[in-house]
Amino acid sequence: MTPPVSRNPTTLVLRRQFAASRERVFQAWITPKALQQWLRPRGTAMMVRSLDARGGGSFCFELDDGTCIVGTYLRFDPPEILMFTWSGAAAQEQETVVTVEFLDLGGSTEVVLTHKHLTAPERRLRAESGWTTMLDTLGTVLSSPHLDL
Repeated sequence: MTPPVSRNPTTLVLRRQFAASRERVFQAWITPKALQQWLRPRGTAMMVRSLDARGGGSFCFELDDGTCIVGTYLRFDPPEILMFTWSGAAAQEQETVVTVEFLDLGGSTEVVLTHKHLTAPERRLRAESGWTTMLDTLGTVLSSPHLDL
């Protein structure tokens, strides 16, 4: 994992390279089966309750503690970019914005994740820890030959 590049205390930027096509990595962000395997805030189990993957569509992810993460897709340009709101108990009920860029590196993909509007440096550090863990898990899931995307 490349270290965070943002100096803004309320914006997080992470970069990660995956040995998978841009299309496969993008699909892992919008396919319920894949999301439930890797998008696990704080390592908790997560169930996709709803997912309307399109511009203006929304999602609801229920964590095993009964709380939900909800959001709306602000930008949906497969397989290049996703931008969505992110809020719920796990995000302390405050709406933030996540942008995920998928850069084609010819056989592999670089993901640039930018999470904005984290209202305090502590929230940024918490988001960094969460996204780092989830991106690690995404790498494992993408390398599985059993994942059908």
